Amino acid sequence: MFDIGQDTDFLAHEPAPAQEVYSFEHEDGPGPSREFLAFDLSRSATSPWNSTILEILLREFQKTCTDEKWAIKRSDNYVRELLKNRYKKLHTVWLKGQPKLLRDGRLETEEEVEARLLAEMDRQAKASRQATRRRNKYTRRVTTLNHVVALKIEEGDSDVAVWEWLSCLIKTLGEDGMSSEESAVENQIEHVLRVKQMEWRRCINHELDIIDTQRLLDDDIFARQGAKPVKRIRAHDNPESSRDALFGLPMAFYDGAWVAGLSQRQLDALNVSWDTFEWMKVATT
Repeated sequence: MFDIGQDTDFLAHEPAPAQEVYSFEHEDGPGPSREFLAFDLSRSATSPWNSTILEILLREFQKTCTDEKWAIKRSDNYVRELLKNRYKKLHTVWLKGQPKLLRDGRLETEEEVEARLLAEMDRQAKASRQATRRRNKYTRRVTTLNHVVALKIEEGDSDVAVWEWLSCLIKTLGEDGMSSEESAVENQIEHVLRVKQMEWRRCINHELDIIDTQRLLDDDIFARQGAKPVKRIRAHDNPESSRDALFGLPMAFYDGAWVAGLSQRQLDALNVSWDTFEWMKVATT
């Protein structure tokens, strides 16, 4: 209805003229219609003007549902709440695109607004890429461990308990317990990923190396298609992760020095689990 393909297109939405909104709400003005759909972006979804637009959209939605004989029919109240939430999100997008007051007392220029929005989009895209890498990393490790444990049990190997422990370690940490990575170029040629440091998490580089090395050894676990794995570098001068520490883990998962530096209030907020997790020293040959 608004000819937008994605949320950012709503930045160009022209708000309804204030005089027409006032005339509709306080005099006898015509108000919005199907042919004139322009939100009053100075107000919430519940204002008389915006509520009228949402009712128009509601009627259009339900008419389409009936005309096209959709399999699922939703109540007016259900659809109305969806429309309100949609407006709230688009309203937030539009507000971000408005000039902001700078520290020197002047308003942003169009160029400064565009630069700020591009920087925000870049930040969100970077965060999305890092979240995807964490998710993929967690999935690969869990898949590797499930495969190895099943194989060890089948063959009756004596070290099955070690791999079960490693599996428990990764699954307890979960996806959010995996480190993020930042793209970099090494020697001006090779694309690498620098693993961000997580000061709150106990150092488990040794355990992670065992799992990741096993994945490379058992090349039948994953399909050969896809991009070649990128080199990952762990180093003390890598950047720190900006994500907050996970709460609710057993104490064994937290770095001792980091915990010692917390105030009592911070320690209470960490909500450490009462579950015990016996640490195992894993040796490799």
